[in-house]
Amino acid sequence: MNEDLLQYIWQNKYLLHFALCSIQQQPITIFNPGQLNLHSGPDFFNAKLKIGDTIWAGNVEIHIHSSDWYKHGHQTDKAYENVILHVVWENDQTVYLKNQHEIPTLELKKLIPESLLQTYQALLNGRAEIPCGHIFTLPEPEILWFWLERLSAERLELKAEKINAQLVQTKGNWEEVLYKQLALSFGQKVNAEAFEQVTNFLPYSILKKYTGNTLSYQAIILGVSGFLGHAPKSAYGISLQKEFNYLQQKHSLKTIDVWTWKFGKIRPANFPTIRVLQFAELMLTHSNLLEGIIKSKNLSDLRAVFKTKSSQKINIGDLHPNEKKEHWERVQVSEQLVHSIVMNVAVPMAFAYGKHFQLDHLCEKVQDWLLEIPAEENKIIKMWANLGLVAKKSKESQALLQLKNYYCNHNKCLQCAIGNHLLKTNINSIS
Repeated sequence: MNEDLLQYIWQNKYLLHFALCSIQQQPITIFNPGQLNLHSGPDFFNAKLKIGDTIWAGNVEIHIHSSDWYKHGHQTDKAYENVILHVVWENDQTVYLKNQHEIPTLELKKLIPESLLQTYQALLNGRAEIPCGHIFTLPEPEILWFWLERLSAERLELKAEKINAQLVQTKGNWEEVLYKQLALSFGQKVNAEAFEQVTNFLPYSILKKYTGNTLSYQAIILGVSGFLGHAPKSAYGISLQKEFNYLQQKHSLKTIDVWTWKFGKIRPANFPTIRVLQFAELMLTHSNLLEGIIKSKNLSDLRAVFKTKSSQKINIGDLHPNEKKEHWERVQVSEQLVHSIVMNVAVPMAFAYGKHFQLDHLCEKVQDWLLEIPAEENKIIKMWANLGLVAKKSKESQALLQLKNYYCNHNKCLQCAIGNHLLKTNINSIS
């Protein structure tokens, strides 16, 4: 038992159909359970109750044991002087207010069915990827729709918050923020940290000086990434190294440790060497990506912003720190990568920009894009599909990613509409 479950039961009015009675043998009627307090002080503010023949307005405090009142020092805290009801799992000690009046107390131990506790413990202690997977059922369609809408909005807001934090760090430089966001996207989870280091060592203000010069652009990014620290064998590799040596001295550039990059269990087409070159190709091809995102009228326009047409092939084996055998890859950005960039960079950047400058039409356009972009295909989305919750568009898949990462991973089942649905059947059996 924990206080979260007791707060949940009280907040959601599941006790309203009871003939409630305090341990002082006074009947209790709940008109309003009050507002949950997420900060210090009593658990619920502004409750309205009838205790005995008197209607009270005030605060409600919830504990596992009534003796917790004293363990927590509430008897000397003025914030608790207006508590009108003490709701506890077990009444193990009589509790008095500072004025020596006994606090009306409601004990829940004999009211809550064992089946509810078992379900809650199964959710709380679940070690599976999705804790409720073994008892999973879907709530009503309308409830599910509202929940997914909220989750999608939460995820978009979280991404916007991260962008705003970078905006503060870069002193309001939107182009620099976009540059950093794109780098993280190219790095994906496995090499995001390395890409972040590259953008920290190579400011966009320096990189854009070489727009239009493919050799310099590739050399400076590859060099800072640490991929030109050994002796390349190909003529082009030698040219890249020579160019970087000049640029490094000119701008006093640092390089990251090449072994920061992870190559293991990655196909050559996704090696960090080719990802760095694709990143360079995208930045080189589109000199004003931010404007392209903001001015996109539809999803086709948005995708076009991130497409490249380079036919260049590079021997990435020559750039590998262990000097692998010859292996040629095109530097053109793939359609799959464009899809990922649109979803993980363009959409949140447009949303953050729209909110920052109060451009409602842009924020609305972002919502339209989310309803058009196909859902991602990854491990988490497949797990939900196996449970019968299938995402067709990115708005749904983004919601499911938020659900897994911020609710399931932290067993926040009481804050989840699906968890609520699973507990509701047990709670309704109380009546």
